[in-house]
Amino acid sequence: MWLIGGLILLLLGAASAPLVMAQEPPDESSPFDPRFGIVDSFANTTEANEAGAGWTRVFFRWDVVQPGGPSDWKPANVPDTFINAEVAAGREVAAVLIGTPGWATDRNTSTAVPPREYWGDFVFKIASQYKGRINHWIIWNLPDVNDPGSASYTWEGTEEDYAILLKEAYTKIKAADPTAQVHIGGLTYTWDQERGNEQYLARLLDLIVADEEAPANNYFFDGVSYHLYNDPSQILQAVTEVRNILDSHDLTQKTIWITETNAPPTDDFIEPATVPTAFNITVDEQADFVIQAFALALAGGAERIAFNKMQNGPDFAAPTGLLRNDGSRRPAFDAFRTVTKYFAGTQQAEWIQLGDVYIVTLNRGDQTTTVLWTMGRTPTTYSLTAVAPVGIIVNERGDAQTIVATDGTYEVDLPAAECSNGDFCFIGGAPRLIVEEAPSDQRAPLLPAVQAATPTLPPASSPTAALDPTDPPPAPPPTLTPAVSAVQEPSAAAPTTEPAVAIAATAPPTTEPPATGEPAAASPANTLPDPDAGEAPPPADLLPDSEGDPFAEASDAAGDLSATPTTVPPVTIGSVLTPTRILWLFIIGLVVFTITYGIQVAVWYRYRR
Repeated sequence: MWLIGGLILLLLGAASAPLVMAQEPPDESSPFDPRFGIVDSFANTTEANEAGAGWTRVFFRWDVVQPGGPSDWKPANVPDTFINAEVAAGREVAAVLIGTPGWATDRNTSTAVPPREYWGDFVFKIASQYKGRINHWIIWNLPDVNDPGSASYTWEGTEEDYAILLKEAYTKIKAADPTAQVHIGGLTYTWDQERGNEQYLARLLDLIVADEEAPANNYFFDGVSYHLYNDPSQILQAVTEVRNILDSHDLTQKTIWITETNAPPTDDFIEPATVPTAFNITVDEQADFVIQAFALALAGGAERIAFNKMQNGPDFAAPTGLLRNDGSRRPAFDAFRTVTKYFAGTQQAEWIQLGDVYIVTLNRGDQTTTVLWTMGRTPTTYSLTAVAPVGIIVNERGDAQTIVATDGTYEVDLPAAECSNGDFCFIGGAPRLIVEEAPSDQRAPLLPAVQAATPTLPPASSPTAALDPTDPPPAPPPTLTPAVSAVQEPSAAAPTTEPAVAIAATAPPTTEPPATGEPAAASPANTLPDPDAGEAPPPADLLPDSEGDPFAEASDAAGDLSATPTTVPPVTIGSVLTPTRILWLFIIGLVVFTITYGIQVAVWYRYRR
């Protein structure tokens, strides 16, 4: 019988054990993890350094560079001094190419489909000019928005037209710089989702894979990019669906980037929005969103995520920046800095939802960061199994203090969701991070996790390994292996994230993003950055690393991290007996039956003789 028991354990282990991927050598050239970025960080390079931004995204407008004709060539709308400052600071730069010049077509509009030869010449020249400084090129922005009456409308062409645009850009960029990466540009996801349409990416990939030249040319792209706003759970849903679309076209190695995300606040009385918004978000909820969105994006399989944006300009109706126009910080700035500090070096990410409580576990090699928050309207206490006897607990502001396990668990108090928008409560309560100096595989799994696709990450920085609120942990360039929870798996067809175990957040309504400037406070997507941002300060190094034992020095005065405890809803039979587990139980039962029956037959024959 011990053989049967061993076989059962082996089968169960194969069904639930997380896959640990090999690490790549770290990139020592940058102090930042390149996965976490800020749009237009050149607006304040010093503060971007302080925030820990590892990459940035800018817009290069073709109609600005070549306004007079194919032989004309003017400086880009983002000056080279800004680009050089970003590169010198150790940040990677991704550039969007957009905007047809009036002379290129008889349409005389920047949304027109350009002639292939003019477009190709421009792309080759600009990729050659920035070779060595810009290694990622995003082709156009919001091509999936097909309504000329929408403020987000930037592309008159069809999917067929965009496939030609992408193919020409890929060919010319690779000719200019074979190491450069080309990304399908700035899709919204929500545009088709809200209209019940098949996703634009799926329609586009049908055309690309049918091109007989595509297999020999990497299918003319290296990754896809999306704009996802306001609802952290929708980010998880969208990334999961995009991954499924890529996999269904046998494009499993293509990466997914979130090139814009934010939950723009409507209650910032220092710098208020000047236009009506669809729903309310406070500056504190914006900070909570940052941590929740980045955690779920990693768990879903996104390779990179960028907050939109660094600093507000003077003329935007819906200010979205981490910094206000006067340079003062919003709470979201501290939240972003908390992400870059305690998410850096993530090798594998898992998520699970138990009742109202979300739990995202980030395996960072010798360290583990567990992110928890509740969607409930009342505070709760969650008992988290410890992987180390002592750790630090960090709030959304980055305040840290020591936490000690009792009987192998941490009691984590989770504040209630603010729900400033009333019934549409899509941002959870203030998150708590538990950071431990031990690998996450020492924790018994909350529930067996289902492995998702594995995007390969570029090299990341490798700062000091000391577990200290001022020192980021090692950031090796691991292969991130997201593990989708067995409790809640977002449905590709669902308009909003389905609840798991208990009723979860309802996705908020979304509105169309503007075509220029920053998004309205209720917008799920954005298009163009502020080309008139002020001069960027010279690059500055990160603050010096502090020394000492973080567990001894973590401040007890870091702020009130407590909340009134309640009970987390229990796991139901339906959430435990998933189809995958039922299949394994059937296989195990069949094996046990076969072995038992064989033993009975052998005994029967023996005594019969």
